[in-house]
Amino acid sequence: MADYKTPGVYIEEISKLPASVAPVATAIPAFVGYTSKMERDGETLDPNTPVRVTSLMEFETIFGGPFPEDFAVTVGDPPSGETNSTIEVEAESPGLSPYRLYYQLQMYFANGGGPCYIIPVGTYIETDPIPSNISESDLTSGLAACEEVDEITLLTVPEAILLDANGRKNINDAMLAQCNKLQDRFAVMEAFTDPAETPIDDGSNFRGDVGTSYLKYGAAYYPSLESTLSYYYEDSEVTVTDNRGGAGSGFFHDDSLDKLIDGSKTGEKATGSITIDNNSDIAGDTFLINGIDFKMEADPSTPVGLDEVEIGATTVGTAGNLETEINDRDIGVVATRAGGSDQIDLEAASAGNSGNTITLEYIDSGTGNAATLSGSVLTGGQSNIDRTLYSRIKAELDKQTVTLYPSGAVAGAYARVDRDRGVWKAPANISLNLVEKPSKLLTDDEQAPLNVDADTGKSINVIRNFYQKGTIVWGARTLAGNDNEWRYVPVRRLFIFIEESIQKATEPVIFEPNDANTWSKTKSMIENFLTGLWRDGALAGATPEEAFFVKVGLGKTMSSVDILEGRMIVEVGIAAVRPAEFIILKFSHKLQEA
Repeated sequence: MADYKTPGVYIEEISKLPASVAPVATAIPAFVGYTSKMERDGETLDPNTPVRVTSLMEFETIFGGPFPEDFAVTVGDPPSGETNSTIEVEAESPGLSPYRLYYQLQMYFANGGGPCYIIPVGTYIETDPIPSNISESDLTSGLAACEEVDEITLLTVPEAILLDANGRKNINDAMLAQCNKLQDRFAVMEAFTDPAETPIDDGSNFRGDVGTSYLKYGAAYYPSLESTLSYYYEDSEVTVTDNRGGAGSGFFHDDSLDKLIDGSKTGEKATGSITIDNNSDIAGDTFLINGIDFKMEADPSTPVGLDEVEIGATTVGTAGNLETEINDRDIGVVATRAGGSDQIDLEAASAGNSGNTITLEYIDSGTGNAATLSGSVLTGGQSNIDRTLYSRIKAELDKQTVTLYPSGAVAGAYARVDRDRGVWKAPANISLNLVEKPSKLLTDDEQAPLNVDADTGKSINVIRNFYQKGTIVWGARTLAGNDNEWRYVPVRRLFIFIEESIQKATEPVIFEPNDANTWSKTKSMIENFLTGLWRDGALAGATPEEAFFVKVGLGKTMSSVDILEGRMIVEVGIAAVRPAEFIILKFSHKLQEA
């Protein structure tokens, strides 16, 4: 109470309402892995520096994009009866890069993710990265850095799946140990998907990748997912080999894709030749060009290109006349005659003019009225820009889609369910976006031993594909599948949410008098919070009394020794709602009554 000594009117505000519990965030994941760069505001970040981002654009600004893959494209002759060339795409040796963090972020945001933390452990190796470049030491250091951030509620280390079995186990155990130590986060893990193994074998192998401690703080998901995301590449790093036969073959041999469209490639000109045959072998007013019989016609069709040529006294003379006529007319063709021979070599005036046709008419001794019955066609030209082929190659490259493990998509689904329904709703029976299908399509019988394991209790949540439903998360168990208390993911995460929220709300009570007034205020504060959750559907029970209890006080939760030693003990019990994992419909015959 204030010490009043000066006469006057004083105001005192009396607080009648108890303090409130502010709900903490429930789906703020940490992504540990490698990035293209580590720069913010022009300064280079140290490895293992946690950075909060709220969008993929912000991630790209600070950490860059995905690793540019090297692809080799082979262009071949069209199949029989078709006109389009074949296009084959494969990754250049040593194969696709192991860096997947960027794609995991794409999946996270596409599936409903919001704010998250990025812990960059290093930047990409620029030349021919391989899975062994993923370092267990780097990932372990990045995971340890997550302890510095209290806001983190989910742990994911997507690239740990590329480590060997011992490395995967060490990372998985480290995630669970951190969750148990801090008691405010949950680990999202992935079971290695081996194409050569059965789902049961994959499950057995994963259970060896996780220890036996703190299993209630993590959940595992299986199998990997075939996403609709295309691998990132740069045209300059795509090698094009042209194996088409015929004229112009090999034009793009071992060139990069960008040269197909930017004009930097030197085009090839179409070519052809004309040989004048001996006119004396032909009766009447005719002459031969490459075996084509040219005859007089009374009413010739309008010729295209070259319109006339005079027959000379000899084949060479006729060839000379033809050479002159071709070069004197602007028809996009250049004629040359080596050594005054009867053969005329033709070349298109510019690249890309493949298919120029020379249509001929001749006059005999300066007179005449004739047209060709056939013509000569230039072949083999190739433009320095081939937009059609470029577009087709790009379309094939876009079909090279990324196979990802599900941690990013699942973390996004956690965030979406928490936001739409609440942390108490199981993040299951929900579809995943940007997923074509799981890499392995499991049946009910194949899922059963993964979902329930009587020996170890390490349940594995399966992602399945259902007809006309898409790709669905079809499991919601923690790794403590045999524990009735902590079997389900939403139960574990609801307790984390309630514990963390109440813990932060009671911090102002520290060093308050440990008496009935403080106990009453604290109890009211917690009860109000839990009542709100009960009304939202997070707690089971017809009344608040059935849904939870809060106890605090001398003789209830504390002894005199506790008070003397400065302990104020509050006991909270909650009836968490649990998911209906197995819906059993029972039917029977009802006998006719009338």
